[in-house]
Amino acid sequence: MKTIHKTSMFHALGCLRIRPRARTLLTSLCAMMLCIGLAGCSFLKPAHSTTRYYVLTPVAATPSGPGSLAVGLGQVKLPAYLFNTSLAVRKGTNEIEYLDSSIWAERLDTGFQRVLAANLATVLTTDRIQLSTWQRDDVTAEIYVAIEQFDVDATGRGVLVARWRVVSPGGDKMLKAETSRLSRQGPPPDAGVSGAIATLSELVADLSRQLAQAVKEATSGQAGPVSR
Repeated sequence: MKTIHKTSMFHALGCLRIRPRARTLLTSLCAMMLCIGLAGCSFLKPAHSTTRYYVLTPVAATPSGPGSLAVGLGQVKLPAYLFNTSLAVRKGTNEIEYLDSSIWAERLDTGFQRVLAANLATVLTTDRIQLSTWQRDDVTAEIYVAIEQFDVDATGRGVLVARWRVVSPGGDKMLKAETSRLSRQGPPPDAGVSGAIATLSELVADLSRQLAQAVKEATSGQAGPVSR
């Protein structure tokens, strides 16, 4: 009887030792389930995107008729560092930083050509700007542009370096060729990327005025093509 009594006591003490462990395990499981539940709820919440998309903008348009000048504008060529979809900020002579949250809403070469064409139409007061493909009899002159630099730095200074040429229809004769080096001071990108985009748009406008003047000088006295 004494042996049985001792065994029963050991069994009871063993049960007492297990119960705290069970409670600890149960508490840990509950805490784990709560964390999973909270994490699941946070995953279901929509993430707020900080990415913003930008385009270059042309100068204010003015009503224009067909005009006597018809110009063919070839595809704008860009350096490889501007193929990135993010806005490029120059940190030094040989260092570029890309703002991952500031994205071009269209290919930069396409946007540059689009705005350049719109500006030329305004400055030349004509609606006869042909893009990329045309017949030689459709234009008075052709323009080709290759960009070497087009960016802003941390202070907001924008720079546009572009090689361009104006040629006769079909490219038979070089009418004018030059390298434009343009700069403008605007707000730093840290103050708002919209200001930097405005600076870049103004640089395109400056180049447009130079090209328009070159076309006028190169085609002075020439008869324009017959409008179709």
